[in-house]
Amino acid sequence: MNNMNNLFAEIIKGDEQSEFLEFISMIVSFDEHFLLRNDILLKFKEFCTEYKKDENFFSDSSTANFIKRISELFLVDDNIFIMHRFAIARYKFYRLNINCKYIEEVDASVFLCNKDIYFQGFAGDGSVLPFQIDFMPFYDYSPSIRDSKSIGDGIRFLNKHLSSSLFQKSSEWGQKLFDFIRIHKLSGRSLLVNGEIIKKFDGFVELLEDTILLLKSKDPDTPYAQLENDLQKIGFEAGWGKDAKRIAETMEFLYDLFIEPDSDIIEKFISRIPMISKIAIISPHGWFGQKNVLGMPDTGGQVIYILDQVRALEKYLKEEFYLAGINFVPKIIVLTRQIINCEHTDCGLKHEKIVDTENAYILRVPFKNQNGEIVKDWVSRFKIWPYLERFAWDSKNELLSEFGGRPDLIIGNYSDGNLVATLLSDQLDVIQCTIAHALEKTKYLFSDLYWKDMEDDYHFSIQFTADMISMNKSDFIIASTFQEIAGTDMTIGQYESYHCFTLPGLYQVINGVNLFHPKFNIVPPGVDENLYFPFYLFEKRNKNLYEHWTQRIFYDNSLKDVYGTLDNPEKCPIFAMSRLDKIKNIPGLIEAFGKSELLQKECNLIFAGGVIHFEDSKDKEEQNQIRSIYSLMDKYKLYGKVRWLPSIDKSDTGEVYRIIADKKGIFVQPALFEAFGLTVLEAMQSGLPTFGPQFGGPSEIIIDSESGFLMNTSKPELIADVLEKFFKKCNGDENFWKMISEAGIKRVKEKFTWNLYSQKLISFTKLYGFWRYSTAGQAMIKMDKYCDLIYHLLLKRRSANLL
Repeated sequence: MNNMNNLFAEIIKGDEQSEFLEFISMIVSFDEHFLLRNDILLKFKEFCTEYKKDENFFSDSSTANFIKRISELFLVDDNIFIMHRFAIARYKFYRLNINCKYIEEVDASVFLCNKDIYFQGFAGDGSVLPFQIDFMPFYDYSPSIRDSKSIGDGIRFLNKHLSSSLFQKSSEWGQKLFDFIRIHKLSGRSLLVNGEIIKKFDGFVELLEDTILLLKSKDPDTPYAQLENDLQKIGFEAGWGKDAKRIAETMEFLYDLFIEPDSDIIEKFISRIPMISKIAIISPHGWFGQKNVLGMPDTGGQVIYILDQVRALEKYLKEEFYLAGINFVPKIIVLTRQIINCEHTDCGLKHEKIVDTENAYILRVPFKNQNGEIVKDWVSRFKIWPYLERFAWDSKNELLSEFGGRPDLIIGNYSDGNLVATLLSDQLDVIQCTIAHALEKTKYLFSDLYWKDMEDDYHFSIQFTADMISMNKSDFIIASTFQEIAGTDMTIGQYESYHCFTLPGLYQVINGVNLFHPKFNIVPPGVDENLYFPFYLFEKRNKNLYEHWTQRIFYDNSLKDVYGTLDNPEKCPIFAMSRLDKIKNIPGLIEAFGKSELLQKECNLIFAGGVIHFEDSKDKEEQNQIRSIYSLMDKYKLYGKVRWLPSIDKSDTGEVYRIIADKKGIFVQPALFEAFGLTVLEAMQSGLPTFGPQFGGPSEIIIDSESGFLMNTSKPELIADVLEKFFKKCNGDENFWKMISEAGIKRVKEKFTWNLYSQKLISFTKLYGFWRYSTAGQAMIKMDKYCDLIYHLLLKRRSANLL
């Protein structure tokens, strides 16, 4: 009891302990015995009001500081169990007796077992222990970030770790670096070092020093072609640089690494080396194509992201090879599924050249069922799982044939693409990058606890298992924002939500992801500056496109695929564009507009997404959104004020944004949660004042009230309030719209470019590739076997039941 009292005293100050116990008694008295953070804060506010506590107690007391960090709380028998997020990505678990006689810290296993009891109503017969998943032991010998603030900056930590290793164990790590340099080839030709001539690390540093002196004696502009024979005789191959000056600089970086290692030098050296020439990008679900696909089920921003990514990566790699003195064009392949019954798209084509690239293609491989028969129709991303293993096996040989060997990097996208990337990486022994785009676990409330109720529609038990396997097997993970990984001080991140959770009756996850491992990195995407540029650059705009979309958006009322007419097309347009998914919250924006007299008086609401006819949709969630849109139009009598267009082809979206900006309009992204927000970037770059949700990625893109506006999108009236304040401010200040517009353009240009993205991604691939090469051992083998066990016992068996 004394120890428990001591623990209580550590948590709550002595003069506040009675208030805390009174609050707990209040919680116990409610009918609802499972509360999340927001519920807990509301109850605490009620408590402070009822007991006449001042604002300081609610804001700054030790009681408040503890309560505000409770992620969840539930009651089982005579005990309250508390999940306390005392810092970003760090947790403690407590058991508190409802009579407030004791409090004790328990481990995650005890917490999850009691959570299962709460949701199942029983603990099982005790004969079988719950299936528990814990990845943390496999990270015992890996470097670990200590400061939560450094999560997502893994490469900086890894660089320091590698430079420290080179310094402390110079012979061992020098040998590893030397061997790593020697193994790289391009189309069968050695790069950097000829292993037949320079066979040993002994004497290599001295040879480097002599060669640097030789190069510095030459004219700095001497091209590599004139130096090639002399360098090859020594044992140095192409790849160091295009001329004497650059070759000498690159060799000096390597020399310094051996003599006086430094994290900055590692990055400088590794960024110079053209190790990456073949990239496979995996995206199996949806309709992956270059035209007529946006708005199709499961198809949206991810397609745009990948196509822009491909163009940027090819451009960057071509420049890298040029600077390295090598005449070579890299190859990039986007691997997706072939849909034979492809409707009005090109998704039935096996090969498709990617527009505005020299050597990048879409490769489509069909799904096959258990009998080996081709699946000709589209399959929802929630029901894709039984086909992915066969798809990976079939794709392996296709990729080897396309590349003429193994790719240098495999990038997975979304849960399904990341699983396929994992399977391919295992088979081909290739470095793997994971990009989630969005993790479903945080998009659907209680998707883990009530997984059984959602299983027929969403199959989350399979998806969450696949996510954990990919996270833990991948060499590095790219996130667009810090929040995507670890949330904020008070909210849990998407990846963090996999740390500790339970699927009652199936398994418990004690440690599903290690956010403190340096594999996590934040690399936001950019926007295509050829498509998205400020509206006032009239010389770059396409007159025909302008005239076509001006009529289609505002004036032409004869169109059969557009719903709604505008009584006054000259009103300021409020514009939104997204898929018709529940999470995108287009009905929430319509209701906000419908509830606001001011917005209806001064503005038109124009949105683009999905299809306008219910019978044209095959997606259940989209159908529900269509019903909701029509219902709200009727409820608020919005005829003459709202216009609804189907999804817009990506190549036209830039001009659409600019046309809205011509009329001093705004762009609104009303999503309940947005992992990143490419449309936010596109609209800002086009010059539109942009409004996005405060939940998720937009909060790291937009500086609120400076380069755009953040909204609480959970209620329509909260959306309306922010929009109304903006238009009132515009009415009082004729320069306000222009100020926000220009600040948005500046923000994107400074922080979100595809060139910066490409530079980081390729550099990461090389550095994590060296890490993978130098640390391959028992820890990695054990992790692989553990993941294989989970894959075969859980994921594969459950996937097979979908057929």
